[in-house]
Formats: sequence, C-alpha cells, structure tokens
Amino acid sequence: MKLLLENWRKYLTENKEVFYVDVNLLLPTEELGHGKEHNCPSQECDAVVEEKMVEIESGHFKPIEVCNQKPVKTYRAQGLDVGQAPKSGMVEPFYHIMNGHHRVEAAKRLGILQVPIYLTPEDVE
Repeated sequence: MKLLLENWRKYLTENKEVFYVDVNLLLPTEELGHGKEHNCPSQECDAVVEEKMVEIESGHFKPIEVCNQKPVKTYRAQGLDVGQAPKSGMVEPFYHIMNGHHRVEAAKRLGILQVPIYLTPEDVE
C-alpha cells in the first residue's frame, strides 16, 4: 500500500498541476473521436466506461488531461502525442478533454460533480 501511495504522489507531482473542476465544464473533443460524432462501438465503449467506474470507486481517479483552448487539429491525425495538438490560442471558460473521455463519462454516471484535471504543458506555459 505504501508503494502505491508513493507512486501516486510521484505521478501527481511530475510537472502536472492537478486541480478539480466541475464535470460540466469539460467538453468532449469531437476531433478525437468523442462527442457528437463518437465513433467507438457502443458495447466496447460501455465496457471501458464500466471499467473506469470500478477504478474510480476503488479510489483511483487518474487526472484528466485537458486544454482550455480549442484544438484546431487532432494529435492523432498529425501523428503527435497527446497535448501536442495546435490550439486556437483563445483561452475559453471551459476545458476540452484531450485524454480521459471515458473517465469523464464514468464520473458522470457515478454522480461525481468535481473531477481532477491538469492542463497540457503547452497550456501551462
């Protein structure tokens, strides 16, 4: 258990400022395959969401990677890592989910109102 807590603390402190926001301020990034044009098979998606619900209920809620500027092209389309997608440059009062769509859906199904997030490095700078 001690090792688990030490690893979790290390994860939270590795160049990421984690803070909590209202789950309703998180928007799916449609360009990443979620939102209106969600393209994952529903059974597969539901299974992943249920898996994330179990993780969250057991106390393991990995922070969601977000940006507060609309991604203009997806990182997947450009072959880039998460967080490297070019942004609009205009800071918005809500957050676009870059990585963690299933965790957000799991949190909503569990009735969680505040979720842990961190801004992508490009947004922090």
